[in-house]
Amino acid sequence: MDKEENKKIEDSKEQSEDEKLEKNPAEAETPAEVAEDKEKKQDETNQKQFSKKSVAYKVALFLLITVIAFSIIFSFTDLNEVWDAITKVQGTNMWIAAGCIIVYMLIWPLSLVLIARVKKIKATPFDTYLIGGTEHFFNGVTPFSTGGQPFQVYAYTKVGVKAADSTGMILMNFIAYMIATNAFAIASLFFYGDFSVNFNSSTKWIIILGFVMNFLTLAFMICMATCKWVRDVFTAALKGLCKVKWIGKHLTKAIPMFEQYCDNAQLAAKEVFSHKWLFMSAVLIKLVDLVFYYAIPFFILRALGVHVEWSQIYLFILASSFAITTMVWVPTPGGTGGIEMAFTMIFSALAVGVNASVVSGAMLLWRALTYYFLMLLSFLEYLWYKARVRRRNSKEKKEASEAK
Repeated sequence: MDKEENKKIEDSKEQSEDEKLEKNPAEAETPAEVAEDKEKKQDETNQKQFSKKSVAYKVALFLLITVIAFSIIFSFTDLNEVWDAITKVQGTNMWIAAGCIIVYMLIWPLSLVLIARVKKIKATPFDTYLIGGTEHFFNGVTPFSTGGQPFQVYAYTKVGVKAADSTGMILMNFIAYMIATNAFAIASLFFYGDFSVNFNSSTKWIIILGFVMNFLTLAFMICMATCKWVRDVFTAALKGLCKVKWIGKHLTKAIPMFEQYCDNAQLAAKEVFSHKWLFMSAVLIKLVDLVFYYAIPFFILRALGVHVEWSQIYLFILASSFAITTMVWVPTPGGTGGIEMAFTMIFSALAVGVNASVVSGAMLLWRALTYYFLMLLSFLEYLWYKARVRRRNSKEKKEASEAK
């Protein structure tokens, strides 16, 4: 009876809407107006999501998780010995490690700048460069590192770029990054025996889960950007889930946004893939950039007095990729807790005979550079972007008032 009554109510609603449109055809929205309305609603949602209060909450949560994670990690080691190892750090190699993260930060947005050239957008290349650089900060304070891309879409709208254009560009940039990370991950598997020494039969599932998730994420993103049937299958699955009342209450509104996201991604993919050399250049930028990022533990261990030869640098680059890929599934901001454990287990296997406190000290310095310092640099780019937008808006208002 309830189903029949609900159906009648829905039918009567649809009928009344149809009658309303028949009586007032002028009130019927055009596809362009519908798309514009969706963008306005999405912009309102984004403003709430990236307000000062929301960002402050994310930072506070990230700090709390960091404190808890490090408290657990250091309960298994002697803090005095770790601190003693850190205070003996050698300057030259440590400066090289710091230089690597700065170069990584500077190169990172260039792939997005390159991809943005395909689209005729209002944003300048420098706007895109700054927006690309903010990704690390917003990824760093959100679970599964998912905050960077939504913020970039929102940031683009503030410089006059439609979400329909920016969504596809950002997705293609992410695919370029995923291709690069998976290339390193596959190469690291050739040294699986060396990197997995400290993983036993009860913990090796962690490695499998991390690599499977990384490969599947890339496959899913490529399919979503190129295959219409993937969108249709997922949309049908989401609609099926929405039949469950409590799921439908929260998920129904998201389905049109998901469909629009897929449409935007596929349009951008067509444009970008039609410029094959440009996309391959974006992937190459990511590959080169990741070399600097993955090489950092090599220089940190040398800075702590660990004897590692220059001929071994490739091994440490691949070990970094292996550690990060292993813990990609950890839901905490920046993989906090999991990534530290993986680093300690993998690099203690490479640095044979080195005191555990030295490896823990290396992990702390590595995390300080690749996460906290990187987030600080990214946050500064975010502030630069905000100041630039504010200055531009005030200039436009002044020009508009003068024109009146």
